[in-house]
Amino acid sequence: MIVDADSPLLPRLAVETVKVEERPKTIDAPGEIAAEPARTISLLPPVAGHIVRMDVAPGTRVKRGQLLALIASGDMAQASSDEEKARAAFTLAGDQYERARHVVGAGGGAVKDLESARTAYAQARSELDRARDRLAALGRDGQAGTDAHAGSLVPLTAPIDGVIDTVSVAAGMNVTDPTAVMMTLLDTRMLWVTADLAEDQAPLVQAGMTAHATFPVLPGLQLSGALDGLRPSLQADTRRRTVHFEVTNPTGTLLPHLYAHVAIAVPQPPEITIPQTAILMNNDATTVFVEVRPHVFRRRTVDIVYDDGTNSRVLSGLAAGDRVVTQGAVLLNDD
Repeated sequence: MIVDADSPLLPRLAVETVKVEERPKTIDAPGEIAAEPARTISLLPPVAGHIVRMDVAPGTRVKRGQLLALIASGDMAQASSDEEKARAAFTLAGDQYERARHVVGAGGGAVKDLESARTAYAQARSELDRARDRLAALGRDGQAGTDAHAGSLVPLTAPIDGVIDTVSVAAGMNVTDPTAVMMTLLDTRMLWVTADLAEDQAPLVQAGMTAHATFPVLPGLQLSGALDGLRPSLQADTRRRTVHFEVTNPTGTLLPHLYAHVAIAVPQPPEITIPQTAILMNNDATTVFVEVRPHVFRRRTVDIVYDDGTNSRVLSGLAAGDRVVTQGAVLLNDD
C-alpha cells in the first residue's frame, strides 16, 4: 500500500523502529517483614530455681550483657560453695608447696616431701579450675561472692543488643524445665522481607534476582534488594515457596509481621515488543503494517503473546530494524 506524500492520512500515522530489548517479567507475591532467625534468640533458664528479679518487659530495649533476670538456684549455691572450698584448698596447697621448696633449698627436708607438696598443689589447681568452670557454666564467671545469698543467684543477661519481644515468666515463679523459653530477644536493626511464591511461580525465581517491597501502611516507602534466600521446599499447607531479601531498619519503623507487597524482576531473553495499538486482526490472522520504503506499507502476519500492560511480545514475523505503524494502522486497514 502506497500513501502519497500529500495524503491527509500520512500525518495521522506513527511509525516506530522495532528494537530487540530485555524486559524483565514481574512476579507479584504477598509478603511480610520477618525477624532474621540468626537475630532471634530464645532465652532458656540457665538453671532450675526461683525467679527473684525481672528487669524487662516486652518492648524493652537492652544492650549486650545487660541484666534481664536473677534466679536463685540451689545448684549455684552449691557451685559457689565448692569454688570457695577449692580456692581455700588451693591457697593452702600453694603455701605448703612454697614452704617445702624453701626447706629443701636450705637442705633441711626430703625431696619426696617437695614432690608430694607439688602434686598436692597441682591437684588443688585442677580442682579450682573445675569449680570455676562449673560456675561459668551456670552463668557466673570469676570467683564466687562471700555473701551466701548472692552466691546462689544466677544472672540471665542479654547476649546481643536488641528488644525484648515476648516474656513468659515473672518474678516469684519457679523455673524447672530447662527447655522452657523465658523470653525472646530480637535484633531488629536488620530484617528480612519475605515473599510467598505460588507453586507455578517458584521455578522462575532464583537467588540474586532483584525484588522490590512496598507496604500498604507505609505509603511512599519502597525497599529493594537481591534475593539471598530461597526455601528449598514448598509449604505443605499453602503449596507456596518462601523467598527473602535483607533490609536495614535503623529507625525501627519496620516491625516483624508487617504486611508487604513484593514484586520480583525475572530476567527474560532478548525479545521484540510492539505496542498493542499496532496490532490488527485480518480474518483469523494477527497482523501489523510495516513501512518497507518511504510511504510504502505492507501487511505482515505476526505471532504474538499478549502481556499485561500496553505492549505485546512478538514471537515471529518481525525483525530488529523493521519499521512498524504503531498509531493509525486501522486507517490503512480500512483502505
